[in-house]
Order: sequence, then structure tokens, then C-alpha cells
Amino acid sequence: MAININKVYKTVLSILNKEQRGYLTPAEYNNLAQQSQREILDKLFYDYNRFLNLDNFNRINEGLADIPSKIQEQLDEFYTYADITLTDGVGALPTDLYKILDVSITNQTVEVEKVDKSRLSYLKSSPLTKPTTTFPVYYQRAADIVVEPALTDAAWTLGALRMQYIQVPANPRWGYTTNATYGTQLYDTEVFVATGAVLGSRGTGIISTNQTVGLTDGTVTLTLGSDGVITSGSGTGLVFTVTVSGSTITAINITAAGTGFAVGDTITIPHELVWMGADDAVLTLRASDLYNSSTRGSTNFTLHESNETELIISILGYAGFVIKDPSVLQAATQLSQAGAMSKAQQ
Repeated sequence: MAININKVYKTVLSILNKEQRGYLTPAEYNNLAQQSQREILDKLFYDYNRFLNLDNFNRINEGLADIPSKIQEQLDEFYTYADITLTDGVGALPTDLYKILDVSITNQTVEVEKVDKSRLSYLKSSPLTKPTTTFPVYYQRAADIVVEPALTDAAWTLGALRMQYIQVPANPRWGYTTNATYGTQLYDTEVFVATGAVLGSRGTGIISTNQTVGLTDGTVTLTLGSDGVITSGSGTGLVFTVTVSGSTITAINITAAGTGFAVGDTITIPHELVWMGADDAVLTLRASDLYNSSTRGSTNFTLHESNETELIISILGYAGFVIKDPSVLQAATQLSQAGAMSKAQQ
């Protein structure tokens, strides 16, 4: 249901070109796309509240005219949940938290109610209102959630919490490669992984230490953390293939990006492997090998696809071009789609 980052970019460029408004670079587009997505998310909360107020006065119809349900469906694109372990009544909030929807214990049989921290002492002053395991409460403190009576009662037995919330959307990103001959920027369909290694083939430049005696020709798949393959950093999940020809490693192909890598991290292939020679082979990750230090990898918008038109108009607005005639947007979208179909038929 997400909105394709490349489709929006092509439409924006088509409109700017049609109106002779210049060019929007990928870096500029990504910055404006990030701002526009966050702005639309904020507006969804405002619209949802506004139409719920109308619904309370019976001014909202059912079915296709049920606007609050439509907006809720758009907000559901950002819905997620996390289980939070409490230590002495305190747990860490999710790092991608935008707005809390509901907090309960993990089996969702007991709800934990949010209270104003300044009223907690007042609530605890009376046996009738003080928090209990039947009616627990919580408040936020910096990056933590604090639960009562878990904070003051060592007999807390309800365990961890289940938090349902709206998450901060991932930053949209139009990633690209550059054509070596013409210098044109080509859309990269691979999924961006912030601290992952870029998928695909590598030349021998990634090999910082190699040896050419005793290797067995062929292609072998290796997984970091298995068969003695280790890293100098904290990365995990990397999977790659090694091609040996003429007793020399001639190519590296990364098939799983992994996470947690940084420029300069080494990957050591031990000589104890039966196809290796007498010495280890060492790969050193360069800036071009990682997504977060290259232009590679793309991230689609988290927004519901029904927000696509509003998103395009918002990006154009930040770029200094305001659309007054909707037909301009429709024509640009048709041109973009026609161009894509033409390329597919070639």
C-alpha cells in the first residue's frame, strides 16, 4: 500500500519540466519528500479529530462517505506495536515512537492507563484511587515509560507491556547509480538498509588481503558468523559469495545486506576452510560498499496510496511551484506512466 518513491519523483520532474521550472536533484527531492511526508502525517491527526467531531453531531454518513474511517485507514499505515520489558517499573520507549495509542500487559487482558505525572501523588494518597495490578497506570519520562504500582511495589507480577503506537515514518529515499558513460542517474530499486552493505557484485578492490596459492576454483556462499567468517566491527547478517578463478579471488557478490556495518570494518575469511590456501583473505568495507555512505538504496513513502496526489502537490509547493489547475498534475502523471510503458515495451 506504500507510495513508490520513484513514481512520485518522475511525476514531480515531469511537472517541473513542463512548466520550465528547472530540475530537482535527488538530494533536494529526498529532503522535501521527508518534510512532506511528516507534514501529511501531522495533518491526518488533525483531520481525524475534526471529522470525529462532526460524527458526534451525526453529520457523517456511512459507507463510502464515512470519512473518519478513511482517515483511520490512512493512519493504519503507521501502526505498529512493541513489547516493553520493565525493570523495577521502568521500561525503554520504542525509538520510533510518534504517538501512543494503547498500553496494556502483553496478553492484553489488563489495560494500563496514562496519567499526568503531577497527579500521581494525589492518586496514591487514597486507597480508592491508588494504582493497583488491577488498575495500573503509567507516565512518560524522557525516553522511558514508568508504571505504577510496578515502580514502588516489588510484588508486580503482570510482566512486560504491549504498547500499540503510531511510528515515526522511515525517511523516504530515492537511491540511484550513475551511468559511467552519460553521467545520468538511474533509479536503484534495492531496499535501503541504513547500516547494511550494498547488494551486488564487487571488484577485487574490496579485498585488502588476498593470497593466490592453493585456492580451489569455484563459487562459495559464506555467512558472517558461520564457518569462522568474522568481522572487526559489530555487523551481523551479511551473506556473500566468493568466486575463485586461477587460484585467485576474482569477485565478491553480496546477497544479504546485514546491519551494523561501518566504513573500514573488515570481514575475514579463514584459511582453515577447505577451499582456501595457507592464508586468510580479508575484505575491507569502503564507503561505496555501504548504503548510508553511498547513493544506493531506496525507501518508499509509508503513506497510504490515496495520499499520493497530496504528497506530490506538497513536494512541489516546497520546491516553490504551486499548482492551481489539477489538470496539470493529471497530465504529468499520464506522461510519466506513458513513458514507463514505452520503456517496458522496448
